[in-house]
Amino acid sequence: MRFMHRRRTFQLTAPITVGGRTLTERTVLELQMGERYAEVSPLPGLHTESIDDVIRLLPEARAMQKKVRGSFLEKLTALNNNLAWQGLPPSLRLALEGMLHGSVEDFERPIVDLPLTARLVDQDPGGDLSHLAKAPAAKVKVGRRDRELEAALVREVRDALPEGAEIRLDANRAFSLDEAVALAGAVDLTPAFIEEPLADPGEVPAFCERTGWPVALDESLHEPRHADLLTCDSVAAWVVKPALLGLLPTLQLFDRAPDGVTCVVSACFEGPVGLGLLMELAEVAPGHPAPGLGTVFWLADDGRPTPWKKTS
Repeated sequence: MRFMHRRRTFQLTAPITVGGRTLTERTVLELQMGERYAEVSPLPGLHTESIDDVIRLLPEARAMQKKVRGSFLEKLTALNNNLAWQGLPPSLRLALEGMLHGSVEDFERPIVDLPLTARLVDQDPGGDLSHLAKAPAAKVKVGRRDRELEAALVREVRDALPEGAEIRLDANRAFSLDEAVALAGAVDLTPAFIEEPLADPGEVPAFCERTGWPVALDESLHEPRHADLLTCDSVAAWVVKPALLGLLPTLQLFDRAPDGVTCVVSACFEGPVGLGLLMELAEVAPGHPAPGLGTVFWLADDGRPTPWKKTS
């Protein structure tokens, strides 16, 4: 079966800063195998691999993929038992593993229809928030402005959302304990959760005790020194980025989630093909919250693709 790849570049509606790098466009690598498509989406500043790295690895990865047999989950398990496969970049593993499945039913987990994705808000107060009028949830980036501006933005988002919609905050570990507590005191609401609020995640229990705010884990999920947080009573959600894990580790993380903890499938600015797989994963995620795929609205156009090339 012919295996092809091509680059596809999207302009962004506004610059994004990831890992200290400012991006104005997003390039992904689309894969085609017969009637099936996938996307490899390493994000500069977040992933260590580049598109060029992925292209060089495609023949080796494809050779391993072709050898596995059985049902989808059997193929997935066989690949992930292979040390060479484990050594591939997670963004590439996710794409090739996802390419093996035919539909969400192949995940063999309960499936639930989801509300629309949460919208991502990263701006100063006073901007246009009309796009939130029908959103089921909004995630507000905090830790980037002074406290009063942050509090004002959160209140504006609350007023722009429909009744019953969730407000989620994402601090990216920007705060000390006292700074995070001060923000909670300045905001006249309790969010669904605040994601990674503290520079020192070990202080999360103290933050929750002082504020009553629920917390979501992202980076802390994968750091052994913070393993005790996975069962902390005040942790309400796990933010799961499949492009940093691969497909089987994502499903295994779902299986590890304690009762009452939701798993929010979150994007790394994937293109439409990559977001399709993430939406399917969100349909089987514990708790079935609105996924964090609002980055799709930051893609300004349908992308500039290069011609398809055969993978050697």
